[in-house]
Amino acid sequence: MSYFVLGDGGQKYGPADVATLNQWITEGRLLPQTIIEEEATGRQTLASALHGLQFPLAAPPAAGPAPVSNYPRYDQAQQYRPAPYQTSSVNVGGSDFALALAMGLISPVLSILLPIGGLLTAGIGIRAAVRAQGIGHKLGILVIVINILAIGFWVVTRLTGMGRGIFLR
Repeated sequence: MSYFVLGDGGQKYGPADVATLNQWITEGRLLPQTIIEEEATGRQTLASALHGLQFPLAAPPAAGPAPVSNYPRYDQAQQYRPAPYQTSSVNVGGSDFALALAMGLISPVLSILLPIGGLLTAGIGIRAAVRAQGIGHKLGILVIVINILAIGFWVVTRLTGMGRGIFLR
């Protein structure tokens, strides 16, 4: 079974098997308070509760949770630089992208049926699209453009009288 290590700022490192996690423990990159996530189920637990991990008997000082340390770390005693964790690319901005795309597609319909709804959904879509692009979604700019076009459509429906809305007649 493979696991992700959750670091500072919600970053995921891995996936790694139990043998690799034990290696990270010996290198000082994984502590008992570190949060581990199962790759298959997404279930999260403390590293100390994961069966098969072998932490040293001496517990670190209880100064609060100590997530994955900054990397790469340089070990002067052994003169080597351990390889950094692999960052997961799972679902980077996926939910924000899906929301933005849905809002961009629904907005023109609502611009005709319920005018204020068309404007609101396009605004929500732009906000979600900017978030998706900000965290690295490759198509973030596309859904920004779709939602800007939806606002343009809303303006056209308002100027032509087409967007009076069937619920407002």
